[in-house]
Amino acid sequence: MYPANKWDVELLQVRTEFLIGVSMKTKDKVSELPLIELERVGKKYNGISVLDEVSMRIEPGSATAIIGRNGSGKSTMLSILAGLIQISCGRLLYKEKGMRIGYAPEIFPGLKFTPEEFLRCVGRLHGFAPVEIDRRISELLVCFRLESYRTRPMESFSKGMLQKVNLMQSMLVRPSLLLLDEPMSGLDAPAKESLLECVSDMKRQGTALVFSVHEPQWIKALADNVHVLQTGRTIRTINRSELHSTSYSRISYRGLSQQESNTQLEQMPGFLSWDTSVEQMGYDCSLISVQASHCDTFLRNILDAGGSVISVERIGGLSGLESWMTPKASNLRGSES
Repeated sequence: MYPANKWDVELLQVRTEFLIGVSMKTKDKVSELPLIELERVGKKYNGISVLDEVSMRIEPGSATAIIGRNGSGKSTMLSILAGLIQISCGRLLYKEKGMRIGYAPEIFPGLKFTPEEFLRCVGRLHGFAPVEIDRRISELLVCFRLESYRTRPMESFSKGMLQKVNLMQSMLVRPSLLLLDEPMSGLDAPAKESLLECVSDMKRQGTALVFSVHEPQWIKALADNVHVLQTGRTIRTINRSELHSTSYSRISYRGLSQQESNTQLEQMPGFLSWDTSVEQMGYDCSLISVQASHCDTFLRNILDAGGSVISVERIGGLSGLESWMTPKASNLRGSES
């Protein structure tokens, strides 16, 4: 049925533009949604809390590092994101149902399958065509330098070789979300470089990464956000601008005359600024900010001049995070990582 006159035509155009506008706004809202969002998520086992009120947003193409000592809840968090365990409380929201997720757990068993057989099974479970599966398997075997082992049973593989197959199965289908639990474990230096290049390329193509690591270089190279967990709770979150800011040291000291110290220290390489004097440990202290690479020189100079150093604080970059990347177990929880 056609419009009867020009008024009907104009009305039809208005209605069409309105519907298109609504459709575009809906698409924009969908595109703005995070891939996954956790709101005050908690998990308990036999009444014992292993995660408590953890909130997190995972955007497409982003990289989120989860760090913390053994027992902090990192593996539980990754298992929840993978859909392997249910949350006890809070909300877990997915942008879309049936999202393709790749997951490399911390431990991978030595199966009787060959890498080629195992990876073909994984590809078929995801509904991929045999030709596409074989092409992707060949790419990954070359990337991780396992071409000569493609038809050998994995039950005889070393820990490092099993870890390579573990990583390959998680990347096989080019997932929207890639979850990696201690991905560098057992890998030699060339494999670590290959892995970093591979996941960096996937991130550029839009894959979201969430990983738990003990290696600062992974955070420096990939992370947009860092969540620090302690006994199941997020105690600190750090964004990309903070991560990549230049670190510096703030020195608190006493025992030098203000005029003498100002003149001498200001002329030294690495001097940044004077900060407001404060009282520490019952003393009036001077505060100076210096480039981190020159901190030791400033400390020696202050001590040689007869001053006393009260405190030294590293600020910016990965400062303060290194201690949370050591595998030392939590005193409150020893088995869950």
